[in-house]
Amino acid sequence: MQIGFIGFGEVASTISKKLLDNNVDVLTSLKDRSKKTRKLANDLGINVVNNFEEVALSSDILISATSPYESLELSKKYGTLVDGIFLDLNNISPKTTLEIENNFKNQRDINSSFVKGVIIGKISSEKSVIYVSGQNSNKLSILNTYGFNINVLSHNVVDASYIKMIRSIYTKSLTAITYEAFKISESLSMSDEFFEVLSITEGDNFEIQAKSRINSLKNSHKRKYEEMSEILNFLEDMQNSINNESFNNIKSSNNIKSSNNSESSNNIKSSNDTKNHNNTRNSNNFKNYLMIEATKNKFKEIDNI
Repeated sequence: MQIGFIGFGEVASTISKKLLDNNVDVLTSLKDRSKKTRKLANDLGINVVNNFEEVALSSDILISATSPYESLELSKKYGTLVDGIFLDLNNISPKTTLEIENNFKNQRDINSSFVKGVIIGKISSEKSVIYVSGQNSNKLSILNTYGFNINVLSHNVVDASYIKMIRSIYTKSLTAITYEAFKISESLSMSDEFFEVLSITEGDNFEIQAKSRINSLKNSHKRKYEEMSEILNFLEDMQNSINNESFNNIKSSNNIKSSNNSESSNNIKSSNDTKNHNNTRNSNNFKNYLMIEATKNKFKEIDNI
């Protein structure tokens, strides 16, 4: 088996080390990469080839671990060249995930399949889990024999993106409220007591975890703000999808109603009432999330910690 990487930062280098320790061939291209990245790859003993096209053509599994902004374009350029699986590990939205999937479906005469993966936890931690979804995601279970923790969600490729979004909503909102509560305790000269009383209910590791969240904001609050904006865009897309589906269901039912007798019309009207009730309920599922909006605004206002 040969596993190739597009991008060779922390994620790719950490995964590569584990693969190499289990005698799996790893390859990448270092074209236009920094001296630091070149040294890292050389120190690990990565098989370096001329370009990413060669990486794709030579890989059984091609892993994209770059940035969300490059994901779609790289999947089009190299993903379909793989005679195997193209695994995207970038933090991309469900919308982008579906765009990549649709591009694969529209390609003819290719032997590659797209699997979406998301890393839950720090990749260097033994407790980290990689959740995967897609038609051939079960084939990646083989990586468990090389020391990985692969969790196959489903054949629905977008599910991994959904679970990442849901987790991000929780963790980033928790970071924002922890930071805000800490700053209040600090202004009252009670930060030690703040960690003490919360550790009683939140566990012995709470202080370490809370301080880690607070300190991480210093360098990442702008990125977190952008990620929260993406989450709100995702929720808006979901809301629009529900609204469009509701409209189409009502329109379709009304067309049927006009062509049936009175008794059938009453039955359809009853069915529509049920649909409208469900759609009204669902229409509240992806809007008016004030805490998420507040979290985004909190990250934006943080300049110095």
